[in-house]
Amino acid sequence: MGSGIYVALSGAVANSQALDVVANNVANANTPGFKAERVNFAETLAGKGGAASRSDSHFVKVAGTTSDPAPGIMNQTDNPLDVGVNGEGYLAVTAGGSTRYTRAGQLRLNAESTLTTSDGNLVQGTDGKPIVTPKSAASIEIASDGTVNADGKRIGQLKLVNLDPKQLKREGATLFSGTETAGKPVTLITGAYEGANVNAVRGMVDLVRVSRTYDALTRMLESYKELDDRTAKAIGGNG
Repeated sequence: MGSGIYVALSGAVANSQALDVVANNVANANTPGFKAERVNFAETLAGKGGAASRSDSHFVKVAGTTSDPAPGIMNQTDNPLDVGVNGEGYLAVTAGGSTRYTRAGQLRLNAESTLTTSDGNLVQGTDGKPIVTPKSAASIEIASDGTVNADGKRIGQLKLVNLDPKQLKREGATLFSGTETAGKPVTLITGAYEGANVNAVRGMVDLVRVSRTYDALTRMLESYKELDDRTAKAIGGNG
């Protein structure tokens, strides 16, 4: 059997993984703060030994994914608890007992009057602790520098950070882990939240393109299998 079937198989596997990533992007097109993932393909040479290991065979693989750093569209709501990160930067939150980072700025007050994300993760103050607001407060406002005011009185400040893009790791639809770095002060657009940076039209085009490539490769595999079966029968008939 030639190495062509293995080349086609590597392509089918890589495109199957890419299909999952693209489908996830499209599914989160309306998720605030979602960052699209981009697939990184890589070429690899076959190893030594085995039917599929000719030194002149080139295979494709998924070398990983990266998050698209492009900002999403800001949605104006005039809700005083909605905040959008202006430019680069992230909000620090506590999720599952660990510090995580997000750009999903639809903030809320839970039953204990503690500031949370829409997913219920506690928003951290500059001291790393949750920001608890007075239950009697008539109004809660957040300034562009992250300062939180209750009835005009300062009660805390959101922890706004820059992250090393090389250390950024996705931990969920809108959560990331990473290494905090020095940088320009992070500011907020108040009364608005950032939408997903997924272009739904582009996502659907990518979905169709990857699907067609995957289908073409699976048909190629079927052709190789039929050819292999015919060859086996021909050899067996001459035996």
